[in-house]
Amino acid sequence: ESFAHDPAGNLLMHDRPGPSTVKGNRLLIQGDRHYDYDAFGNLIRERRGTGQTLVTEYRYDGQHRLVGVTTADGRSASYRYDAFGRRISKTVDGKTTEFFWQGDHLIAESSREHYRSYVYEPGTFRPLAMLDGKGPDQACPFYYQLDHLGTPQELTDYSGDIVWSATYNAYGQVTRLAFGGGEQLEQPLRFQGQYFDAESGLHYNRHRYYDPEVGRYLTPDPIKLAGGLNQYQYTPNPTGWVDPLGLSGSCPPPNKLGCGAPDDTTGARVDEGEPALPKPKLSAAELAKKEVKRLNDSQGMHMVGKHSPAVPDAKWKQRAIDGTDPITGRRPRHQRGNPSSRFSSWELMLEAYTLATTRTERGLSRFTGKDGEDNNIVRMRLPGAGEGYIPNTRSKENPRLIKLDGFEMKFDDAGVPFTLYPIK
Repeated sequence: ESFAHDPAGNLLMHDRPGPSTVKGNRLLIQGDRHYDYDAFGNLIRERRGTGQTLVTEYRYDGQHRLVGVTTADGRSASYRYDAFGRRISKTVDGKTTEFFWQGDHLIAESSREHYRSYVYEPGTFRPLAMLDGKGPDQACPFYYQLDHLGTPQELTDYSGDIVWSATYNAYGQVTRLAFGGGEQLEQPLRFQGQYFDAESGLHYNRHRYYDPEVGRYLTPDPIKLAGGLNQYQYTPNPTGWVDPLGLSGSCPPPNKLGCGAPDDTTGARVDEGEPALPKPKLSAAELAKKEVKRLNDSQGMHMVGKHSPAVPDAKWKQRAIDGTDPITGRRPRHQRGNPSSRFSSWELMLEAYTLATTRTERGLSRFTGKDGEDNNIVRMRLPGAGEGYIPNTRSKENPRLIKLDGFEMKFDDAGVPFTLYPIK
């Protein structure tokens, strides 16, 4: 297989002539397929064929969960979810399948025609066995044979005979499917945490739906920038990374001698161990906070100590009264107030950092100008970025609180950012 990607990780070509058209990380055209999105970035329509007359439509609820699909051949499917966002049923052409969960693990499915349950390796999304049939007298066990990522390659019966096998391309699309003798057994599990929907060709991936044909999700990442700059990307490298929850891909560190690739400095590894999972208990704000602190510490910045949501209101306000430094607590001799500001949330702070440091990747000039000390700066608008206190000459102890809808990042001579703060 051969691939071509843009700097944001979008798959442009995959074993075929002609590039895909991508704008703002949204796939617009691939071959004869044209894609339409709603105002939230959710894929709502796929048009293909002569004159784009073959149309597949996707419908979403108020929480951007896929609730319906109508395919080009007229088939329809609808989906229902519980309060935790887990899919609990799907109805395809009038036939309903119900799903049962234990935490984030799909453990059983049931319809009038079948009942199946799934067993996983403890603490992972790697399947061990599938039980076909309900109850101890009817359930027939089949055993999964997995690759290094935990993707099912074969399903064997109690005697070791192969009853199902599949070959995939790098992005998880089945390229060859084979069955053993007897009844053809359906096996819907794919990449870790993914369930294949035959009616649409999509993989249900807990929080989102994944399209293996184009190697990307239908909707943006629910955790926003905490999941990466490209919110439609599955993982940076699908041959070594997994995303069981449809939130943030992870790569397992090597835990065996010889697992690491020689001369590889990217940090990506493939081994036979269990892939590390994202931490579902962390909120989007907590993930953003963790990333902002990492960026602040790795580059020796002072944006967290002076301008983050963690700055106490008293310190923030005192700076506007007499210039006291929020980090050191030192008060300048002149004791004049300085304007102070802080971001209203960790997510907006991370978004500001990302916007300021990825301008060249988005076809923009790296800097927007210089400040009075000849430092390169990026100054941009960001509605609701934060709040600030400005000195009040009439009442020194009562600085004025103002809303700020922009931000500024300053860079040193080496082009490394050293501060980031909201501005009016």
